[in-house]
Amino acid sequence: MASREQPVQNSLKPGRWVNSSCKMCLHSCNTRVHITEDGIVNKIEGNPTSPSNNGRLCPKGNAAIMRHYDPTRFKSPLKRTNPEKGPGVDPRWQPISWDEAFDIVGRELGRIRKEDPRKLLTSISNFQKGFLMAWPAAFGTANYFSSVGNFCGGGYHPMNGFIHSAFAAANDVNYCEYWINNGGGDGFSSHLHTAAQANHVAKARVERNMRVVVVEPRLSIGAAKANEWVPIRPATDRQFALGLCHVLVYEKLYDAKFLRKDTNAPYLVGPDGYFVRNAQGEIYVWDARDNRAKLWNDADLKELALEGTYQAEGIECRPAFQKFKDILADCTPQQTERVTTVPAATVQRIAREFAKAARIGSFIEVDGRLLPLRPAAYNYYRGAQGHKFSAMANHAFKLVNFLVGGIDAPGGHVGVTLEDWVLDIRGGTGEIKPGENGMMQAAPHQLHPEVPFSYPPNETHLAGYFPLGVDPGHLSQYTLPRSEAFGLDYRPEALLMCHANPLWNLPGSRERLYEIMRSLRFVVAVDILPNESNEWADILLPCHDLLESWNMIMIEPPHHEGPCLRQPATPPLYDTRTEEEIFYEISERLGILEAWNGILNGWNGFHLKPALMLEPGRKYTDREIAERKGLLWNGKDLDWYIEHGHAVTPRRPEKWYRPWEGMRLHFYLEDIVRARDRLMRNMEVADVAIRHEWEWDDYQPLPTPVLDPVHEEPPEFDLYAVTFKDIQINFGETLSNPWIDDIVFKDPVHTAVLLNATTGRSKGLADGDVIRIESPYGSIVGRVALSQGVHPDAVCISNALTRIATQHTGVRHGGGSFNDLLPANLRHTDACSGQPETVAKVRLTKIASMPAEVVAGNSAYRPRRTH
Repeated sequence: MASREQPVQNSLKPGRWVNSSCKMCLHSCNTRVHITEDGIVNKIEGNPTSPSNNGRLCPKGNAAIMRHYDPTRFKSPLKRTNPEKGPGVDPRWQPISWDEAFDIVGRELGRIRKEDPRKLLTSISNFQKGFLMAWPAAFGTANYFSSVGNFCGGGYHPMNGFIHSAFAAANDVNYCEYWINNGGGDGFSSHLHTAAQANHVAKARVERNMRVVVVEPRLSIGAAKANEWVPIRPATDRQFALGLCHVLVYEKLYDAKFLRKDTNAPYLVGPDGYFVRNAQGEIYVWDARDNRAKLWNDADLKELALEGTYQAEGIECRPAFQKFKDILADCTPQQTERVTTVPAATVQRIAREFAKAARIGSFIEVDGRLLPLRPAAYNYYRGAQGHKFSAMANHAFKLVNFLVGGIDAPGGHVGVTLEDWVLDIRGGTGEIKPGENGMMQAAPHQLHPEVPFSYPPNETHLAGYFPLGVDPGHLSQYTLPRSEAFGLDYRPEALLMCHANPLWNLPGSRERLYEIMRSLRFVVAVDILPNESNEWADILLPCHDLLESWNMIMIEPPHHEGPCLRQPATPPLYDTRTEEEIFYEISERLGILEAWNGILNGWNGFHLKPALMLEPGRKYTDREIAERKGLLWNGKDLDWYIEHGHAVTPRRPEKWYRPWEGMRLHFYLEDIVRARDRLMRNMEVADVAIRHEWEWDDYQPLPTPVLDPVHEEPPEFDLYAVTFKDIQINFGETLSNPWIDDIVFKDPVHTAVLLNATTGRSKGLADGDVIRIESPYGSIVGRVALSQGVHPDAVCISNALTRIATQHTGVRHGGGSFNDLLPANLRHTDACSGQPETVAKVRLTKIASMPAEVVAGNSAYRPRRTH
């Protein structure tokens, strides 16, 4: 018998390593990619030279291989041959040449641009090439048909702009010792640079025993690892924060010195909500020692009053701090307990622990600067702030940090920029600029400039009516059926999507969204894989994936800065193009190439170094743009980045800690009052028909405990449905991936609707029962799993269960879209920020079995495996 070759370990084949960065979510962890001698990618891992992710990489990053080799990738330009459109309808794609595809797109979009550019809707969601989101400005439209940026952060991003002049925020992992997470998974399972943050937070917990308190309705990954989980009724997080503020203020556990010196809390506020000013516009404060009003910059100021009622310029007024204290009189822990269900004693204890941990009055020297040390911080994200009164919710969470002096302090709650290239060239402190009366200039517009007011409205989603907000893309489904009431004098005719899935991400009725899609004459999509939205396209333009393309980016780094290189690991597998080439070709055919290059120069900061500026009439490759971005940062060419992979370093302390030194922060948001009144005047002058229906009370300079309208639904809807993500499905782009599918659908958290065990039994429900989940706006179905790790009033639904059948056979469809449970109207949209409500009041009904259409094919509810 011939001898048989002995088996060998299935280890890495010979090959080479390439430095790159990930794009399996919107962030940019540094990676190393292994390519075998026959040109196959067979390993991706974290780059150990990066101080950001320290060689760590989440499951999504590892699974980029499966994205690259996914057999369902779009392999060439495609033209639809089936005139019928609908969910799950086969487009009957026909491969065509790039020239034919560009000619069709140029002709169709050119006709619209000539007639009325507003007739183009856009949905562009590539944060790693954020400049693409500015392309509609070159075309001439501001219409935005997506909830990206708005669903998770409608109130979050503007508030960070008000408070930090930044896009996002994080607790300072370097020094924090008491970390509150409210409605977010930072440092554990989601949001900013998850793999990196989880590593740094774990070190802080192990090495200095940092205490973690998690406040949310579900025993999440973070809550399970925390020192304390505080279950809370959904959509009551603002009231919880105000309860903490009540204890901090009424027990005098606040940093009075910080409030007097570094904020506008002492500024006197009149009954109209504005600061009291003299004829020259200078703001008054009250000198408690001299017992009289003085100007904020009076050289003879002795002690600024934070409390009391006074007279200035003949107007009765109070310091902004006193105005907040008056609000807090109705936010006692006992009052907030009735709303949140969090025991009053727990609120009191956490507030006192938080104040003690903040070490008010202590200092630390960092790089030669003596800085206040405040090692206690309150962090939060979509679960806490994604509600009707989002601006107020975000402000309430910030004020917890304000009261202990923790804003941008070592150990406290610090701002996080979106990108650092332009910000660094402008002086190292981001967009921070001095404003009027000693205050830092507020910067609520973090993604694009304010959209001007217009009537008739130029935008179907009414962006011009949200002077402080993030595009409320969900409102198009509310305005278009009521076009006469809203004064719309045109109808959209086309949609351009790029790495977007609006039919999945928009809250509201799928049926209404389908009606909009059917009404469009032309749809073009730029994408890699099939999804719920691009199956409606008339032309599909396929692009390279992350292992075939160049980029230079660092998105929302919590504690680090510096660009990360993405470079091709393999040549393109198919007849695909880069996003840069696609948009350049379309722009050239539309005659907007010069405008597009001008926008690219501004977005990327190339105009700040004239040698890097793009020439008006030229087209540039992804490699050329990436190299310019690297040169802008540190003057190093692409060869340097290819060798090193990145220029990531810990964030410089002068950018991280108190970069606004010498200016006053916005404890009180007068700009919100000003924006409200300006919008009101514009609507009055234009005689806008719906102005009397506008939610004017949403504009508040300080947060109040008023209940969000989700709590006012009919009483038969007695539970609160929430949706959640963990690291493996953080920021989408995942469930079609077989490795991610394998992880997600072996986890019972993601394969059933989670319900509190006592609540479930009281409703006659048991594990495995099939239920209909119905809100006043829509319904879905699911299978129950009972758990003690759920608040008694909550129904928790994984984002993994909210897909519907598409042309991608690898995507398991669930029991319907969670977003169908949500309203898409003005009443449930924050008029101040544009944030839609993300919690639904629901009722549960047991049904005999899962509907046939749900379990057919590749279903998330197919019979469960036994172990």
